[in-house]
Amino acid sequence: MPNPNNVVVVAEQLQGDLQQITQELLGAARGLAEKLGTGVSCFLLGHGITPLAERLIHSGADEVIVVDDPQLKEYTTLTYRRGVIAILEHLKTPPPIVLMGSTTIGRDLAPRIAAYMEVGLTADCTELDIGDYEHKGKADPTKVGTFNNILYAIRPSFGESLKARILGPWKKPQMATTRIGVMQALPLDKTRKGAVFTVAVKFEQEDFRVKVVKTARDVSTSVNLTEAKVIVSGGAGLGGPEGFDVVRDLASVFKDAVVGASRRAVDSGWIPYAHQVGQTGKTVRPDIYIALGISGAIQHRVGMANAKTIIAVNKDADAPIFKFAHYGIVGDLYQVAPLLKKELIKMAREKGVKAGA
Repeated sequence: MPNPNNVVVVAEQLQGDLQQITQELLGAARGLAEKLGTGVSCFLLGHGITPLAERLIHSGADEVIVVDDPQLKEYTTLTYRRGVIAILEHLKTPPPIVLMGSTTIGRDLAPRIAAYMEVGLTADCTELDIGDYEHKGKADPTKVGTFNNILYAIRPSFGESLKARILGPWKKPQMATTRIGVMQALPLDKTRKGAVFTVAVKFEQEDFRVKVVKTARDVSTSVNLTEAKVIVSGGAGLGGPEGFDVVRDLASVFKDAVVGASRRAVDSGWIPYAHQVGQTGKTVRPDIYIALGISGAIQHRVGMANAKTIIAVNKDADAPIFKFAHYGIVGDLYQVAPLLKKELIKMAREKGVKAGA
């Protein structure tokens, strides 16, 4: 019997391929579970996906609970909702925490699970932690008391200018979603052992009110921000859409570098939304992030602050981005970018590497 006290991650797979967000959530869940003194369970739904259970264990799960059914071959809201509910009912006792991704699927499925369980859901979290809470009963005198070992679901709020800590200790499970690139995945450990359980789901007629007639997938790789190792981004400081020619030129120094953008640049119509980095765009974790003309407001910061190396160019010496960038250059980006490109090419040559290779 699976352990109902484990922290739960609802895995996401696409055509039998585990998605990046699942491994990141398993990394976050391990940290929460260690503080709670429990383990990590993973719900895996789909068809022909049972072999993925071993990989989930290698990624940090202690238990994997599988619902493998032909009706789950393609994602639909109601069938997957029924599958997750089947696992939760099988556990008898609600788990303390359920984590899901802030992806297209997660944003569709998570609120329906929360509604069924009659619990709250904190979306787009940037941090997760465990702590205590003392409720003094001002809003609800019936809930006075100290609550221990509860989920701190932390996310930006008030126009991205503050961080809010959302608590829901009164009923389990506490639910939260996080975006791709926010949490740190653990290295694969093929020596890890775990348990695999299977649960059968009994669908109801109402679960088939929506049918998948045709699936059209975007196979474009031209803007793959979440997996990029190098991102060169432009912001309002570019002054106009032609400024992205400079961004692309600098990006050309690196192999497979991707062009990013701030929200202001996208909202101004200078570049398509697919390039947007930030709380309302993509959350990224590249090896190198070069920001040209980006002020570094918190909306953008939460989307790229986990980059290993951040290089910022801005003519405003007081720009917020200089407070967290690893390297900062104060100056006109149109003068700095060509010099930076020249130095990067020189460094590549000294290492025997052809620029762009």
